[in-house]
Amino acid sequence: MSVPIFTHEPLSEILAWLRSELDSSGEARLKVPDPDAGHALGLYPGEMGAAGVHRPYLTWTDAADLLDAHFLTPTPLGERVELHFHRRAVSPRDRSSARYAAGSEFSRIDKLEDPHFLHGLGEALTRAELKPGARVLSLGVNGGRELDLLEHVYPGHAFQVLGLDLEPSALERAQARHPAYDFRVQDVTQPGLGELGRYDAVLALSLLQSPGVVQEDLLRTLRSDLLAPSGTLILGFPNARYRGGELSYGARMLNFTRPDLSLLMRDVTAARRHLQRHGFTVYVTGKYEVLVTGVRLQE
Repeated sequence: MSVPIFTHEPLSEILAWLRSELDSSGEARLKVPDPDAGHALGLYPGEMGAAGVHRPYLTWTDAADLLDAHFLTPTPLGERVELHFHRRAVSPRDRSSARYAAGSEFSRIDKLEDPHFLHGLGEALTRAELKPGARVLSLGVNGGRELDLLEHVYPGHAFQVLGLDLEPSALERAQARHPAYDFRVQDVTQPGLGELGRYDAVLALSLLQSPGVVQEDLLRTLRSDLLAPSGTLILGFPNARYRGGELSYGARMLNFTRPDLSLLMRDVTAARRHLQRHGFTVYVTGKYEVLVTGVRLQE
């Protein structure tokens, strides 16, 4: 079967064709103008090149995410490239209590492989201006991968780090990864959280929208009882899910087939306003995980 060539067709027509092919056979191949040739001419998406409409690779990777497909390595063909899309194999969502345990699909995720998150969290930690010996608290720490960034941002600094999580097997992995840090099982929704002392930086990544967490209540505890007078609070709100081992943009809601950002925007806005009301300088950054960083300067 010959591979179709698209030159001047609108993107809406191409997406419809791709969706039909993926639905019927699970894969799709097509030939399009070489994006590198368009870049060489300084073209914007939608402008005309020698072989047709210029569309960068970002257009095609976004199309793959939209259509729940993998974008495989293109094949150069002179003034064109052949693109290959393959339907992602998606595992059923695990809603059991063991979904965060060691060996689970969640435990395989390394957020530091996301350039946006790597840069954003590094920037947030830099804003904290942590001194050697600073105290750092991480809520919902799971396997502790994100704590790797402390050494990257502050090489040679020794910090006092405490990580909390509900899953004992995840904390065992975190302890093995960071033997100099302390980890303990603790439910952040139960009394006693505010008795842990004061910290120069508090991280709560992908936690505030968890079942049982009342965002305003937890923020109040973090701000009033746990954060040092000149401390920094770093909050993370997921804006993606992993589909077939790949990041897929946009927060999902139950019974919605496509992302709906209304809850994300509500919670991020509420956190930002809460911190600003109490004298924090607030930064909102990120893509697949939106980071709200509140820096409180000592008066």
